Amino acid sequence: MKKIINLALIYFLLFSQIVLAQQTCKTYITDEWPDSRYTVTDISGDHVVTDKQTGLMWKQCSEGLSGSDCSVGTLASLTWKEALDIADAEDFAGFADWRVPNQKELRTIVARNCYSPSINTNVFPNTPNDWFWASSPIATNDSNAWIVYFGSGYDGSSGRGGDGRVRLVRSPGQ
Repeated sequence: MKKIINLALIYFLLFSQIVLAQQTCKTYITDEWPDSRYTVTDISGDHVVTDKQTGLMWKQCSEGLSGSDCSVGTLASLTWKEALDIADAEDFAGFADWRVPNQKELRTIVARNCYSPSINTNVFPNTPNDWFWASSPIATNDSNAWIVYFGSGYDGSSGRGGDGRVRLVRSPGQ
């Protein structure tokens, strides 16, 4: 009997984690991040997203992932310096001017009407509920940098030696 209860508890916990992992969007908050805001382009197998509102071009997948649904590969976990270094060396979709977005830019893709994750998942699939680095340092603490949490859309700061995720951006035409 004890094994059955323990097994039932395990199944419940696993199922509840799956349910909790689903994105939730609130209809009483205006959706300023509809699919129509973005253009997704396949350039020689590399997927990029252009935000029509800001003009920024984003890598569709978080760093380390690829494919049309961003499910191929291993999600990169990087320090702030490693994120900046990867951006400097990146050649993707025929462009070599990729960079880590600043805090303001990164916040433009946060879908404030959704959480778990707080992003348009049709356009940016498989985005984890995790912290993403911004290139912006903290002015009052030179050992920290800005980060944005895509689980809820909030931002904060973290020590530059900590691990975070990265989605690279470029400014076409500049």
